[in-house]
Amino acid sequence: MNSFAPIPRAGAAQPEVNGRRDLFARARNPFWLAPMAGITDVVFRRLMDEMQAGVLVSELVSAKGLLFNSTKTRTMTEVHENPGAPVGVQLFGESAEDIITAACGLSREAVDFIDINLGCPVKKVVKKGSGAALMRDPAHLEKYLTRIRRSIDHPLTVKMRTGWSDDELTIHECVAAAESAGCEWVAIHGRTRAQGYEGRADWDLIADVARKAHIPIIGNGDIRSARQARDRLLESGVDAVMIGRAALRNPWLFRECLGQDTGHRSPFTLLSRYRELLADFYDARNTLLRVRKYATWLAFGYPGAAAFRRGMFECHTQAAVMDLAREFFRRAEQFPPPTFEDSEAFMMGGHG
Repeated sequence: MNSFAPIPRAGAAQPEVNGRRDLFARARNPFWLAPMAGITDVVFRRLMDEMQAGVLVSELVSAKGLLFNSTKTRTMTEVHENPGAPVGVQLFGESAEDIITAACGLSREAVDFIDINLGCPVKKVVKKGSGAALMRDPAHLEKYLTRIRRSIDHPLTVKMRTGWSDDELTIHECVAAAESAGCEWVAIHGRTRAQGYEGRADWDLIADVARKAHIPIIGNGDIRSARQARDRLLESGVDAVMIGRAALRNPWLFRECLGQDTGHRSPFTLLSRYRELLADFYDARNTLLRVRKYATWLAFGYPGAAAFRRGMFECHTQAAVMDLAREFFRRAEQFPPPTFEDSEAFMMGGHG
């Protein structure tokens, strides 16, 4: 067992071995993969499972899309075989009934928990009353979550922001609502809806919530390195941390957080593994698009990355992608792995 096994802090509800609150105790470690729209699909989750992420959460999934039996939406809820960490599906929707119906259609054997998104800031989501909009009325939120909790077999968790804006910091009330509703934990992205993905995550506020809450609190926002992840975990008093964008550039990050020897880190070997996994779920065209995009993430920060990115999007076959990547990462071996500085803009469109 590593020294960072998930142990609830003082004041948090203790896990029941055979009860509803055993989910948190099943986390492999306290360094978790954050849900990222368009990214944390079944293949990326499996790759991060192999990298030792403590908990895995799907990309944002529309409850209505599942009700309409959309093939694309249904694919977003797939779970790989024999995961080593708990896997959750993150749903969004303004109607508790839609969430309930969608959740009841997911296999209890494959999906370990249902996560409700209370943080999405996108206009088309919040204007319908879901995502971050649900944080504007904590009393309604408690009823909404309670209705869902009482009607599904899966454990229920939530991921939220600190509030709608600096004038509406409802995080304490919303965490209390989630606790009263019977949620297993609350993950907090330390920004308001008004911030979007700009500015800095408010870890002081996350720490304040962690001190006062009686269920596990998971902190999220601006974690760029293993050292930073460990420091946030220990200094803020949260029970676990979620890592998003940094894991795209450095997939070995979860192992680094645990102090594991990552050995010779080969981006090309990892890219090859990702391509291999993609082939089990996607056709040739979609595999090409995903492996091409992932290659540019792995290259970010190395000398020549911009030219590599331009060249990558001129590759129209998987073979061409892999040939270009093999040569780029061979040359990159002479340089130390790039660090992810706080000032760098990487994937600022909103992931993790």
